[in-house]
Amino acid sequence: MAGKAVVSFKIGYSVTHVAEVDFEAKNPRVYHAFTIETPDGVLDDEGVNVTEEFVEKIKRGMIEAGIHNNRVVFTISSGRVANRDVTIPLVKEAKIRPLLIANSKEYFPVDVSKYQLVYRVIEQDKSKKEMKLSVFAVPNTLLDSYQTLANALGLQVVAMDYYGNGIYQAMMHSMPKELAATICIEDNSSLITIIQDGKTVLQRNIGYGIDDAVQAMMQSSLVASGATYLQALEKMQMNLCFNEQLKPQLVTGNEDGAASMSAKESITRSLTMLIGNISRVLDYYTSRNSEAELDSIALVGLGADCQGLDRLLTNELGITVSTMRSFGNTDITRGLSAQRFHLCEFFACIGSVIKPLNFVLASEVKETEKQQSLTGGIVLCALCAATALVLVLSGYIGNLFISRDNEGLRSEIASKQDVIERYNDYIREKVVYDGVVVMDSMTEEANSAFLEFLAQMEEKMPNDLLISSMTANSDGITMSVTTSKKESAAEAIMQLRTFTGVGYIQCSGVTEELDDNNVPTEYFDISVSYLPSDSLETAEGSETEIPTDDSQTDENDSVEE
Repeated sequence: MAGKAVVSFKIGYSVTHVAEVDFEAKNPRVYHAFTIETPDGVLDDEGVNVTEEFVEKIKRGMIEAGIHNNRVVFTISSGRVANRDVTIPLVKEAKIRPLLIANSKEYFPVDVSKYQLVYRVIEQDKSKKEMKLSVFAVPNTLLDSYQTLANALGLQVVAMDYYGNGIYQAMMHSMPKELAATICIEDNSSLITIIQDGKTVLQRNIGYGIDDAVQAMMQSSLVASGATYLQALEKMQMNLCFNEQLKPQLVTGNEDGAASMSAKESITRSLTMLIGNISRVLDYYTSRNSEAELDSIALVGLGADCQGLDRLLTNELGITVSTMRSFGNTDITRGLSAQRFHLCEFFACIGSVIKPLNFVLASEVKETEKQQSLTGGIVLCALCAATALVLVLSGYIGNLFISRDNEGLRSEIASKQDVIERYNDYIREKVVYDGVVVMDSMTEEANSAFLEFLAQMEEKMPNDLLISSMTANSDGITMSVTTSKKESAAEAIMQLRTFTGVGYIQCSGVTEELDDNNVPTEYFDISVSYLPSDSLETAEGSETEIPTDDSQTDENDSVEE
């Protein structure tokens, strides 16, 4: 165990999970596990802010759980991790990374020297001689913050993995590869992942988690005043604290029962935004993958074991949602259940040690480059000893010019530091904008143009035209019309052909009637059909796709939100 197991960390904004698990094993086993509350301010998008309180909590937790292993794997969850799916020529594995670095500007418009790039092979097409990769970029400063935590704990970093990849690897290990889906509900965020034929077809991050429900529990009468986050969460895991639907139910019984129902109603309603966002993501997926019927979803993460949450999600989403209780053919629940923990909470922790992305620390890259440079320098000096003096002099002179140019470049780099922030702001705003566009297109129907049709009638129809009745529906408009002369009837038909959004026009025969003064009146009916919605979208160029990444994003765009 000592040589194969590692300590897997998943640091959340409210709760930190730690588990001792077999590393890169086909059937991993959990030996020990524990959770602690994450102190305020420890985690943000910039990384881990190492504090003495946090370090002492982890050390104490490891001692109490019986963990003496010093090899660690970190699961990184941050909005600063960028992800793109790219296609490159089919090359050997050793050439993939240099090729990605050479073309990195096309994938990530940032200073790549400040990021580490890793990839996961999605598929290889030998007939087309190309391969598809999921490429991840993480800032060096983010990796360094986790290294600082490892140093403070006296642990050796074996690997660092991205949260979305950990979920993907755990799903590939424990769920059908043909079609499977999970909703991972953490403290302040959730991740929806769908895999099909072994590939991530959707991974979206949602900015809502179980936090709101836990806070509602802490403020209710169901727990003692001053209860901690973990105490409130444990109460939700041991007792039914959710209604079966978001809509309030009728309260019956005594006053204590009414108070309990009121608390359950408040806790249930706190998940309205979370469930609404999950529903929109699933609607987006089904609208574009109607051939793949998704009939069940596994619930994992910090909030997955709260009693009644799976039933609430099932009723609101219209898809069977069940809490994951097993992990493939591997019996790993023994190490968790002995300590009253549950598999679903440690899903990402376990997945990250199966096949991590292995981000390389910036300090390790520099050390490797330094060693290579030193070896090359010794060989070069041995070969060029006879010309050393000339090289030194020329180098000194050249250095004067290079130093001056270097200062100018440093100033230019410093002036463009805000590019990353602007790019991240752009990505966030674009995701919101594209979502609004898609929602707008989903609510649009042909009869939305009815007011525009009336405006065109007012502008273009003959003055003596009178509409005695009009019927409008999603297919078109039918109206009964009278005019004083046949020329006006003909003009009305011709004007209708110039209306925007109008397709087929049908006119009944014109009937003429004379009044007592022999003044004629022309009667006829007109039926107008709207143009098909896809014709309007093509004409207006309004078709919009939601991007596959977040900020993800995605995890594959693999959400990999």
